Amino acid sequence: MEVIVEQLGTTNNVLERQKFDRHAVWLGRALSNDVLLSDEHVDAVHARLWFDEEGQLWIEDQGSVNGIRRPRHKQRIERERVRSGDVFLIGRSRVRILTSDHPVPPAVRIRASEVFLLWLGKPQVAAALALVFVTARLLETWLTTIGEFRWGLLLDRHLGSTLMFLALAVGVYFLSVLFRRGGNFLAHISLLILIFLIASLVDLALMVGVFNAGDNAYPMFSVLSDSEKYIKLFIYLWSIFYLAFHIPLLRRSIISFVIVLAVLGVDRITEDERLQFMPADTYPLESVFLPQGLLLRAPSPAAEFDADVEELFRRIDEARREAVEERERKRSERVGANTQPEPPPESRPESEQPPGSESAGQAPPVPDEGPSVPDEEAGSGQSVGEPG
Repeated sequence: MEVIVEQLGTTNNVLERQKFDRHAVWLGRALSNDVLLSDEHVDAVHARLWFDEEGQLWIEDQGSVNGIRRPRHKQRIERERVRSGDVFLIGRSRVRILTSDHPVPPAVRIRASEVFLLWLGKPQVAAALALVFVTARLLETWLTTIGEFRWGLLLDRHLGSTLMFLALAVGVYFLSVLFRRGGNFLAHISLLILIFLIASLVDLALMVGVFNAGDNAYPMFSVLSDSEKYIKLFIYLWSIFYLAFHIPLLRRSIISFVIVLAVLGVDRITEDERLQFMPADTYPLESVFLPQGLLLRAPSPAAEFDADVEELFRRIDEARREAVEERERKRSERVGANTQPEPPPESRPESEQPPGSESAGQAPPVPDEGPSVPDEEAGSGQSVGEPG
């Protein structure tokens, strides 16, 4: 009876595989066992695999401290029948039990991309890429420096990014070691150098394009710049998932695409406040200062530039005036809605009419000055009530 015992890592990667052709197989930390498990949670003689008279495979606990369990189950197993492909936790160690007739997946065709990634792990390739990368950084610094070139500029501009991708390569390599995938450290370094080298060349080309472009071309260069960043991230993730973790093609493509979509969504949460005031095609999204020798087209005439500036300020004044008029209109509507019209005077009760108010069509009352006097008497010059 043949039985295969596989020791698995935390991601179910196979760390060790042993095949036995015997009636019983012993598992534990003692050197006398058939399968040696170095986990400190495993007893000296922890478990036994054995075939019964009918040829059925069984696993049995040998009175261990931590017992035998299924993954994600708490119930201990004293004795249980084993089916080919079953995984058990012996202490903290994952063990998969197979029989010799267990089917295996079909072979995967070697792809050119995988051959290329493995080729990057050669020392001579890594050294050559490092030399090309330093030369490209030096050339980029020399071309984009306005004024006198100094060697210190090379360190000021590129030391931080160089240390960053070295730390990234070291971190990914140690992750692969942690998950016991056994990644190639030189391949990680070479891959990062190649990606950063291509990204630097693309960035330089975009800078020169922006420096020579007109106002109408700025949105196009902005789209190219954003796309370059996400494409670079996708290629890096796709490659690292193969080099460090040996994830299959479809899975690593889907994971890389989902991560890029997540990063894209986070980048789109915050919106540039300038775009709320003016369309993006009316001003450059970034300022680029390069030496005059990289200007591949004739600069705009001063008169044309002055006309563009005047037009820009005219549009700003027009937008400001429209905003003020809109604000005043809304304020007037709000004040009119809160103010109630006064009723006409004739509709008011007498008690509510103000003093001195008169009804329409009526003369004001004449004050009482005593009894009326005939005209003859009035002309005599004597006042009423006086003696003759």
